Amino acid sequence: MNSRFFDMLRRALPLVPLALCVSGQAKAAPSPSLCAPDEQVAFSCPIARSHKIVSLCLAPGKATPPAARYVFGTPSHPELIYPAKGRARANFRTSRLSYAGGTGGNAYSFVKDNTKYILFNISGASLENSGVIVKPVNQIDASAEFDCKPSTAFDALNGRLLLDITRSWGPDPELDGNVLPQTKVPPKIK
Repeated sequence: MNSRFFDMLRRALPLVPLALCVSGQAKAAPSPSLCAPDEQVAFSCPIARSHKIVSLCLAPGKATPPAARYVFGTPSHPELIYPAKGRARANFRTSRLSYAGGTGGNAYSFVKDNTKYILFNISGASLENSGVIVKPVNQIDASAEFDCKPSTAFDALNGRLLLDITRSWGPDPELDGNVLPQTKVPPKIK
């Protein structure tokens, strides 16, 4: 079995009674995002143990495939905006993730300067995990993982709809139908 799955399960077990108590209630208010006012928030969440936010933003309109932007950092200091100017379609990929026990999710990835950035959302079996993984291209292990604060991931479009909208980006062969890469050393966030 994948050690990442067991680690996610271990982190989620204390939350199971709480999840059972609040099931059926309305979703919490949307997480803050770094998307522009005219963009659709495809996915956004604050990063655990930091003041940073990660957002995937779709351009307005009905272009197919949709143009997108990835933004990581704070509202006053975005550390990475991809693409840097305008919006691009060609380098974004979308994939379905598969884990044991009916657990799965979506991943949205792109490559910039020989580094792959993977925005992910995994759920199932009373567990939820979202965040960003950073991995050098052509390496098996990731160099960093930034998890979202628990229960803060927000997608204005449900995962299935977002996957359908972004499917024209094409799959990431490394991720589609698989699990996320492992992170050897947890990152230090300032």
